[in-house]
Amino acid sequence: MIREQNPGQRYNISVLFVDDTETIRQLYRRILEKHVNHLYIAENGSHGLELYMKHKPDLVITDMVMPVMNGLEMVKEIKKIAPEAKFVVMSAYSEKDSFIESIHLGVDGYLMKPVEAKKLLSLIDEFAGITLMKWELEAKEKKRQEAEEYLKKSLAEKDVLLREVHHRVKNNMQIISSILSMQSRNIDDPKLKEVLQESQNRIHSMALIHENLYNHKNLANIMFSTYIKSLTGNIARTYSNQQANIHFDYQIDDAYLPMDFAIPCGLIINELISNSFKYAFANRNEGIISIHFEKNSDDVFILTVADNGVGIPSDVNILKTKSLGMKILHRLVQQIDGELTSDFSNGTKFIIQFKSTNK
Repeated sequence: MIREQNPGQRYNISVLFVDDTETIRQLYRRILEKHVNHLYIAENGSHGLELYMKHKPDLVITDMVMPVMNGLEMVKEIKKIAPEAKFVVMSAYSEKDSFIESIHLGVDGYLMKPVEAKKLLSLIDEFAGITLMKWELEAKEKKRQEAEEYLKKSLAEKDVLLREVHHRVKNNMQIISSILSMQSRNIDDPKLKEVLQESQNRIHSMALIHENLYNHKNLANIMFSTYIKSLTGNIARTYSNQQANIHFDYQIDDAYLPMDFAIPCGLIINELISNSFKYAFANRNEGIISIHFEKNSDDVFILTVADNGVGIPSDVNILKTKSLGMKILHRLVQQIDGELTSDFSNGTKFIIQFKSTNK
């Protein structure tokens, strides 16, 4: 359906008009220059190609048969360098073969000669509407891309900042650990040395979290299986002079924990394994410490730390013990809203169940 044109309507598009007949060029110059912002006129395909390369108009309206270079040859050449270029061809009934070829070239519109001004302006009106929609979509897409790029840049800057924070926290903790180590060298009291060593291990368990987060792409969550093995290795080195033949049994699912859960869980493991090294294997040459970590079908994490050592006497109530390690253990379990159970029938076994906010 051809909609009625506003005689004074002007379109914000550029048009290249190509025809070898001077009278037709002058006629359509007078018509088109009133309705488009930029108009370029060419006398043949070669001239049209030159003007297109220079001005990149939004629409090319061309005759078929022209000297030097015909309309279809010009369309082919322009399509090579600008596949998205838009074309309308003017064709006579006698130019049937050329008309069919233009279809294969992907021409966007056709006008049968003699071309009525009303039909030409209707076609330009339709094309201008499509072009406007295209520009609006392109503008929206550009804004979306700019917003996405800004977001990516902001997230990248945030990642850099978080990495720096984790790095500095880790370094500061290492400094504190080194100070405790130097202090320990000047102390002869074995009990006090032990207290300082336990404090170092606790600090190291937290520093290790920040080191893992600093060294991985995921700055919010930590692969807990990797962390457990690093942590237990450090604790084993601490007690290597006292217990040379203690081995670890790992049964650990690959799972990520957010930092708010990883730090308490790391400290829990540190306390329980340290206790096993100190008390479970007295007067023994060897032993096994088991660490199991799994996530069940209800999204509940289950952390089990056990040993096959001497166990805890039945008359000892671990809930009322004055041991700092046990007090720390209960506080940490409360911090992650977990549930603690124990079994001392064959060595010691502690089971902590909790739900993480991480999915």
